[in-house]
Amino acid sequence: MGREMNKKYLCIDVGGTSIKYGIMDTDLNLSSKGSVATPYDGVEAYLNTLEGIYKQFDGQVCGIAMSVPGGIDSKNGICIFGGSLLFIDHLPLVQEMEKRCHVPVSIMNDAKSAALAEAAWGSLKDCKDAVVLVFGTGVGGALIKDGKVHMGKHFTAGEFSWIMMSPEFDQTGGAWGLRGGNKRLVSLAASAKGLSRENLTSYEVFNWAQEGDEAALWALDVFTKDIAFMILNLQSIYDPERFAIGGGISRQPLFLTYIQKNLNFYHSQCLFPMPKPEVVECKYHNDANLIGALGYFLNRELI
Repeated sequence: MGREMNKKYLCIDVGGTSIKYGIMDTDLNLSSKGSVATPYDGVEAYLNTLEGIYKQFDGQVCGIAMSVPGGIDSKNGICIFGGSLLFIDHLPLVQEMEKRCHVPVSIMNDAKSAALAEAAWGSLKDCKDAVVLVFGTGVGGALIKDGKVHMGKHFTAGEFSWIMMSPEFDQTGGAWGLRGGNKRLVSLAASAKGLSRENLTSYEVFNWAQEGDEAALWALDVFTKDIAFMILNLQSIYDPERFAIGGGISRQPLFLTYIQKNLNFYHSQCLFPMPKPEVVECKYHNDANLIGALGYFLNRELI
């Protein structure tokens, strides 16, 4: 990868709840990490918040590398749509940030940033074709094609949340984003234990599962069956060398264990000689989006 040695960059990861940031050099050393709440008061408040982050490091960095949600035209620096940040639809974010901060700026979709980090330095660096699946509120991810992040005609390749799992177009789980997000795992566990799902988190569900709680283990099994099912479908469609699993819950050992258990079962039932998917954990977790954003900034040919 082409690098400008000894230079530092401000890396920003915009999420639905908070905006994380840090200073990173070309050896991926990350320092001065922080976060602020994501504003929902419109474009001006959003840009002011981003500019405020930059002002902390004005004169110390050579550029700004951003990971942002939604459909992103990285080459032209435009947020086509903003995902949960509806107010940034059609926002020329690079142009606006460069006008305010007077340094080069790049933007890339958040899940694709994570995938780039894995393809360039992480668990997929030896792969030509691969898939990254990121489990959070929904199901994010990306396709790695010929060692690069594949964007697609409309910048939406790898938007796995949109895959329909039933013909019912409603809010009960027809789309994989609804069936594969953390909220469904919590709902399954709460229902099995006769509890309210309010204020219950996936971390608590995993804690119960690790203690051998039958209801939590049942919920985890049901939840990961859908994931294994979809991995097998993606293997059939794309035939990647490897799948990398990311997102906060990917750090829970039982998560990958149950995905693999259900994948083994489904694969054993295949009527055709399908290759068995190889599934691994992502190398980078909370910092993956920041690392991938810098990767794109330093070498725009990665996509």
